[in-house]
Amino acid sequence: MSLALYRAYRPQKFEDLIGQPHVSTTIQNQFEMGRIAHAYLFTGPRGVGKTTTARLLAKLVNCEKPKHNEPCNTCAACEQVTSGSSLDIYEIDAASNTDVENVRENIIKSVRFAPNQLKMKVFIIDEVHMLSTSAFNALLKTLEEPPAHVIFILATTEIHKVPETIISRCQRFDFKRIQKEEMIKRLKEIAKSEEVKVDDEVLDQVVRHSAGCARDAESLLGQLMALGEKHITIELASLVLPATTTVLVDTFLNHLFEKDTQACISDLNTFIEQGVDLRMFVEDVISNLRDRLFDQLSKSVSESDISFTRQALTSLLEAKTKIRSEHLPQLPIELTIVELCGSVSKKDFNEQGVDSVSTILSLRVSEAISTDETVFDTIPVISLDEVRAKWPQVFEQIKECNASLPLFMQSCEVCGVTGEHVELGFAYDLYVQTVNKDKNRQVIEDVLEKVIGRRIKVKAIQTKHENEEDLQKLVSEFGGTLMT
Repeated sequence: MSLALYRAYRPQKFEDLIGQPHVSTTIQNQFEMGRIAHAYLFTGPRGVGKTTTARLLAKLVNCEKPKHNEPCNTCAACEQVTSGSSLDIYEIDAASNTDVENVRENIIKSVRFAPNQLKMKVFIIDEVHMLSTSAFNALLKTLEEPPAHVIFILATTEIHKVPETIISRCQRFDFKRIQKEEMIKRLKEIAKSEEVKVDDEVLDQVVRHSAGCARDAESLLGQLMALGEKHITIELASLVLPATTTVLVDTFLNHLFEKDTQACISDLNTFIEQGVDLRMFVEDVISNLRDRLFDQLSKSVSESDISFTRQALTSLLEAKTKIRSEHLPQLPIELTIVELCGSVSKKDFNEQGVDSVSTILSLRVSEAISTDETVFDTIPVISLDEVRAKWPQVFEQIKECNASLPLFMQSCEVCGVTGEHVELGFAYDLYVQTVNKDKNRQVIEDVLEKVIGRRIKVKAIQTKHENEEDLQKLVSEFGGTLMT
């Protein structure tokens, strides 16, 4: 197959358009009554059929022999629109034609001339919100009173960026995300046409990852079919699909409902090491918990089980909002696990051989929860030996990105790690003050994050008192003399 699936199977009739019956029905009724508007505004998420609907409308108003308010797809006009060869159908990408001159050249000057071959000239302006203010102003008058042979169709994913003066001159249609059942039905039809069997579990995963976007779903299905197999199983699909799967979620939730803290945190860190997208994984867990809650409410399930599911949902929803702001993104989820499952001892973890830094952090925090102790400021997030081992690499990178800071840093000693701070020891107070300046600390912390792989704060401290000989050496380095 030479074309991408979403192009090869682009709907050619309104009846083939999925998920937008309110749009297709209204437009077809307008056509039947001879009340097609002079300007339309299609808004909604990407990949849900806005441009496809615009092309269908362009085809319908120009079709030589429409039937049941559908284009015939056999006349010369339909074939020209379908192939994209018509000189009377203008598709303009506003993202790359934002300025007023493009609007004047491509639209305003062309509007006044009659169509070359078709009955109507149709201007489809995609991502219209990208037009400049002057371009919108130039378009305004033409949009308000276009010639009878012209139809404008504007499409946007960001309606809030379109001026009200433009919106008020168009008939607005809001496109929706496509429902799961409709998407699966569509994908099954495509798979059948391609003579490929795709397991239901695979289709479910494809739809979930597409998040209501038909184009994404069809593109993902195309990638699966490119594997060249006639039967696509979940095992085969895992080569293409993102790593998060229902199997991982089920494993994690089974351990969560067993209140096995160690297993849950171990699962979480294993999944992350395998390349699972943490945010998507948490969203899948939340979705699964929601389904379980509804299932529990419809059955004779104990109040304690329902309460635990509800508590898990609430806690994970809150933890999800904290993922992006944390230096250790999994930490909010780990803390939630500890709170849901109850505290455990460090001995339990050591017996299982769990040694990830974030797991130990969660363990220590759980101990603090049970004993009302605050340990955040004292638990090291990285070992002193690891920082010292990588410090030469840190120093070399600092030299590459800053001209003056290495002069101070060459005499520094990595002398301790407390909490999330690495302590850098200096003999001179001037060095301490200089390194502790915000702009200098930022440089060092950025390099540390790049080398070590996690965000760590630095704090300069003075490790010994200055004597006159040391001070004279310091002043000489800066080309001065010591005043006595």
